[in-house]
Amino acid sequence: MKTSNPMEKNRLGFLTIASDSSQARLGGLLLVNASGRPLEFHCTAAVKPNRAQEILYGPTLGQYLCGEQIGMALCNALKHRPAILLTDIKDVLALRPLVDFPLLLVVTEQNKRQDFSGLLVKSHLGTRKVCVHCDYEQDLAKGKAMLEISAENLDLQEPFGRIAEAISEAQGGSRKQRVA
Repeated sequence: MKTSNPMEKNRLGFLTIASDSSQARLGGLLLVNASGRPLEFHCTAAVKPNRAQEILYGPTLGQYLCGEQIGMALCNALKHRPAILLTDIKDVLALRPLVDFPLLLVVTEQNKRQDFSGLLVKSHLGTRKVCVHCDYEQDLAKGKAMLEISAENLDLQEPFGRIAEAISEAQGGSRKQRVA
Protein backbone atom coordinates (compact mmCIF):
# COMPACT_ATOMS: atom_id res chain seq x y z
CA MET A 1 0.00 0.00 0.00
CA LYS A 2 1.36 3.41 -0.98
CA THR A 3 1.44 5.94 1.84
CA SER A 4 0.95 9.66 1.33
CA ASN A 5 4.14 11.68 1.38
CA PRO A 6 3.71 14.94 3.33
CA MET A 7 6.52 16.52 1.28
CA GLU A 8 4.33 16.14 -1.80
CA LYS A 9 2.08 18.90 -0.49
CA ASN A 10 5.03 21.26 -0.09
CA ARG A 11 6.37 21.28 -3.64
CA LEU A 12 6.42 24.75 -5.18
CA GLY A 13 6.95 25.36 -8.86
CA PHE A 14 8.44 28.58 -10.22
CA LEU A 15 8.09 29.18 -13.96
CA THR A 16 9.56 32.08 -15.87
CA ILE A 17 10.27 32.92 -19.49
CA ALA A 18 13.33 34.78 -20.74
CA SER A 19 14.05 36.10 -24.19
CA ASP A 20 17.43 36.30 -25.86
CA SER A 21 18.86 38.92 -28.19
CA SER A 22 16.98 37.43 -31.17
CA GLN A 23 13.69 37.70 -29.21
CA ALA A 24 13.42 33.92 -28.98
CA ARG A 25 11.76 32.82 -25.74
CA LEU A 26 13.21 30.25 -23.37
CA GLY A 27 11.28 28.85 -20.44
CA GLY A 28 12.47 27.44 -17.15
CA LEU A 29 10.64 25.67 -14.35
CA LEU A 30 12.20 25.11 -10.94
CA LEU A 31 10.46 22.78 -8.52
CA VAL A 32 11.55 23.37 -4.91
CA ASN A 33 10.67 22.10 -1.47
CA ALA A 34 9.32 24.43 1.22
CA SER A 35 12.88 25.41 2.16
CA GLY A 36 13.60 26.54 -1.39
CA ARG A 37 15.90 23.62 -2.19
CA PRO A 38 15.70 22.40 -5.78
CA LEU A 39 13.93 19.13 -6.54
CA GLU A 40 13.73 19.43 -10.34
CA PHE A 41 14.72 21.91 -13.02
CA HIS A 42 13.62 21.91 -16.65
CA CYS A 43 14.19 24.41 -19.43
CA THR A 44 13.11 24.63 -23.04
CA ALA A 45 14.97 25.27 -26.22
CA ALA A 46 14.52 28.70 -27.75
CA VAL A 47 11.07 29.26 -29.26
CA LYS A 48 10.72 31.99 -31.86
CA PRO A 49 7.46 32.48 -33.74
CA ASN A 50 7.57 32.86 -37.48
CA ARG A 51 5.93 35.81 -39.23
CA ALA A 52 2.80 33.80 -40.10
CA GLN A 53 2.28 32.94 -36.41
CA GLU A 54 2.78 36.57 -35.44
CA ILE A 55 0.05 37.57 -37.90
CA LEU A 56 -2.39 34.76 -37.16
CA TYR A 57 -2.12 34.80 -33.35
CA GLY A 58 -2.03 38.60 -33.16
CA PRO A 59 -2.33 39.89 -29.59
CA THR A 60 -2.74 36.33 -28.22
CA LEU A 61 0.70 35.19 -29.42
CA GLY A 62 2.36 35.75 -26.04
CA GLN A 63 -0.29 33.73 -24.22
CA TYR A 64 -0.02 30.92 -26.77
CA LEU A 65 3.78 30.76 -26.60
CA CYS A 66 4.22 31.29 -22.85
CA GLY A 67 1.23 29.30 -21.63
CA GLU A 68 0.23 26.65 -24.10
CA GLN A 69 3.60 25.92 -25.70
CA ILE A 70 6.41 26.63 -23.24
CA GLY A 71 4.49 26.36 -19.96
CA MET A 72 2.76 23.13 -20.91
CA ALA A 73 6.00 21.55 -22.16
CA LEU A 74 7.69 22.38 -18.86
CA CYS A 75 4.80 21.04 -16.76
CA ASN A 76 4.75 17.83 -18.82
CA ALA A 77 8.47 17.35 -18.13
CA LEU A 78 7.96 17.34 -14.34
CA LYS A 79 8.33 14.02 -12.54
CA HIS A 80 6.50 15.40 -9.49
CA ARG A 81 3.38 17.50 -9.38
CA PRO A 82 3.69 20.91 -7.68
CA ALA A 83 1.20 21.87 -5.00
CA ILE A 84 1.25 25.35 -6.54
CA LEU A 85 2.90 27.00 -9.53
CA LEU A 86 4.12 30.59 -9.36
CA THR A 87 5.13 32.73 -12.31
CA ASP A 88 6.33 36.25 -12.92
CA ILE A 89 5.09 36.38 -16.53
CA LYS A 90 1.47 37.44 -17.10
CA ASP A 91 1.13 35.45 -20.35
CA VAL A 92 1.92 32.21 -18.48
CA LEU A 93 -1.53 32.47 -16.85
CA ALA A 94 -2.88 31.09 -20.15
CA LEU A 95 -1.53 27.75 -18.87
CA ARG A 96 -4.06 27.63 -16.00
CA PRO A 97 -6.94 25.92 -17.88
CA LEU A 98 -4.50 23.16 -18.86
CA VAL A 99 -3.25 22.21 -15.38
CA ASP A 100 -4.95 20.95 -12.24
CA PHE A 101 -3.02 22.94 -9.65
CA PRO A 102 -3.19 26.60 -8.59
CA LEU A 103 -1.25 29.12 -10.70
CA LEU A 104 -0.36 32.51 -9.20
CA LEU A 105 1.38 35.48 -10.76
CA VAL A 106 3.88 37.07 -8.38
CA VAL A 107 4.22 40.83 -8.79
CA THR A 108 7.97 41.52 -8.87
CA GLU A 109 10.23 44.53 -9.36
CA GLN A 110 10.54 43.56 -13.04
CA ASN A 111 6.84 43.22 -13.86
CA LYS A 112 5.16 45.65 -11.45
CA ARG A 113 4.64 48.29 -14.14
CA GLN A 114 2.57 45.94 -16.30
CA ASP A 115 -1.18 46.30 -16.48
CA PHE A 116 -2.69 43.55 -14.34
CA SER A 117 -6.24 44.87 -14.57
CA GLY A 118 -9.09 43.28 -16.44
CA LEU A 119 -8.84 39.53 -16.21
CA LEU A 120 -6.74 39.38 -13.04
CA VAL A 121 -7.67 39.39 -9.38
CA LYS A 122 -5.06 40.91 -7.04
CA SER A 123 -4.33 40.03 -3.45
CA HIS A 124 -1.46 40.10 -0.96
CA LEU A 125 0.53 37.14 0.24
CA GLY A 126 2.59 38.47 3.12
CA THR A 127 4.50 41.42 1.70
CA ARG A 128 4.16 40.23 -1.89
CA LYS A 129 1.34 41.05 -4.30
CA VAL A 130 -0.04 38.13 -6.29
CA CYS A 131 -2.62 37.85 -9.05
CA VAL A 132 -4.72 35.07 -10.52
CA HIS A 133 -6.92 34.87 -13.57
CA CYS A 134 -10.47 35.86 -12.59
CA ASP A 135 -11.80 32.49 -13.80
CA TYR A 136 -9.61 30.82 -11.15
CA GLU A 137 -10.11 33.12 -8.18
CA GLN A 138 -10.15 30.07 -5.87
CA ASP A 139 -6.40 29.72 -6.60
CA LEU A 140 -5.78 32.69 -4.27
CA ALA A 141 -7.18 30.94 -1.23
CA LYS A 142 -5.49 27.64 -2.09
CA GLY A 143 -2.19 29.37 -2.76
CA LYS A 144 -2.31 31.45 0.41
CA ALA A 145 -3.16 28.46 2.58
CA MET A 146 -0.42 26.34 1.09
CA LEU A 147 2.28 29.02 1.25
CA GLU A 148 1.41 30.20 4.76
CA ILE A 149 1.68 26.66 6.11
CA SER A 150 4.69 25.35 4.25
CA ALA A 151 6.72 28.22 2.84
CA GLU A 152 6.15 31.27 4.99
CA ASN A 153 9.84 32.26 4.94
CA LEU A 154 10.46 31.67 1.24
CA ASP A 155 11.16 34.75 -0.90
CA LEU A 156 8.72 34.43 -3.80
CA GLN A 157 10.84 36.57 -6.15
CA GLU A 158 14.29 35.03 -5.63
CA PRO A 159 13.74 31.68 -7.44
CA PHE A 160 12.96 33.52 -10.70
CA GLY A 161 16.52 34.90 -10.67
CA ARG A 162 17.91 31.39 -10.14
CA ILE A 163 15.91 30.14 -13.11
CA ALA A 164 17.16 32.95 -15.37
CA GLU A 165 20.75 32.15 -14.41
CA ALA A 166 20.21 28.42 -14.93
CA ILE A 167 18.67 29.04 -18.37
CA SER A 168 21.69 31.12 -19.29
CA GLU A 169 24.01 28.39 -18.06
CA ALA A 170 22.05 25.69 -19.91
CA GLN A 171 22.37 27.73 -23.08
CA GLY A 172 26.14 27.81 -22.68
CA GLY A 173 26.22 31.15 -20.93
CA SER A 174 26.67 32.84 -24.28
CA ARG A 175 23.24 34.37 -24.63
CA LYS A 176 22.12 37.46 -22.83
CA GLN A 177 18.60 36.91 -21.51
CA ARG A 178 15.98 39.20 -20.14
CA VAL A 179 12.62 38.39 -18.62
CA ALA A 180 10.00 38.17 -21.37
